[in-house]
Amino acid sequence: MLDQSNPAHIFTSLASLALTKYLFGVFARWKRSKSFEYVGQVSAVYCYPVKSCGGFQLEAGECSRLGVKVQEVTDRHWMVIKSNGDFLTQRQEPKMAVIQVNYNGNNLQIKADGMPVLNVPINLPLNKSKILPCRVWGDKTFGLDCGQEAGTWLSKFLGIDGLRLVFSAPELEKRDSSLVEKPWGKPALPGDQAAFSDFCAYLVFNTASLQQLNSKLSSPVKITNFRPNIVIDNNTPFDEDNWQVIKIGETVEMRLLDPCTRCKMTTVNSSTGELSQSGEPLKTLKTFRCFDKYGTSPIFGVNATIDAAGPIHVGDPVYALRKLV
Repeated sequence: MLDQSNPAHIFTSLASLALTKYLFGVFARWKRSKSFEYVGQVSAVYCYPVKSCGGFQLEAGECSRLGVKVQEVTDRHWMVIKSNGDFLTQRQEPKMAVIQVNYNGNNLQIKADGMPVLNVPINLPLNKSKILPCRVWGDKTFGLDCGQEAGTWLSKFLGIDGLRLVFSAPELEKRDSSLVEKPWGKPALPGDQAAFSDFCAYLVFNTASLQQLNSKLSSPVKITNFRPNIVIDNNTPFDEDNWQVIKIGETVEMRLLDPCTRCKMTTVNSSTGELSQSGEPLKTLKTFRCFDKYGTSPIFGVNATIDAAGPIHVGDPVYALRKLV
């Protein structure tokens, strides 16, 4: 019988326990990796720096914990707010869709027909006196005011007094997605964060799903009606509903949280900034993509968060770990 009071025996027991734990972890990771299957490749990457405004397509970028990023520009890190701090989106002002946003050097460049080009510094220095309280749905958060010129530009173009452009500066606290309680539960985990996105940092989309929807429409819609971040070429419509985790390329790993419920924003023509008079494609989506769990809102695309950040490129292979049935 071993003398448990002997330091050497204690050390040996602890070392054995640590080795067992390590080997079990290696085995679990190996077994999990064997469960991933190839489901397609990345066909497009989109970044929408200003919430509800136009964005741009990328050939390559970074999947950061807070969204698709290129240079110092991160998806949905700027937002238009009203004088009371409430966020403004295409739900209220569909004309926001035609505000073109890109980056040029150290500036975020904002354009619209009939308006001068607005240049907003990407790396605004933190000035505590310019931090404004604001809201995304029921979440209270904060944004750094981008200045009077930006506010005046937006107010003039949209015809609404008192608008401001705010920036989720790196120093400002981000929203905790795990606190968001949906009718079907809390899909996110502690540590899952977002800046000004509705819920979490990513929206994953499947081209086969769009093709099936368009096959039911008299006038096909563009993928930009749905404002995804990562588009995956897959052969099976709505296969994304069954993915639990996806790996992209060599590094990126994303956890898929829940389906994205859809509203009238999908009916905004991204080229004209006008609502569809027919109510499409939302009208058709409601005929085959509504489920009791999600109420009367159809689901299309999947909200996701990052577990392992890294680079992303068009053409990267995508592997999925499927949900347990």
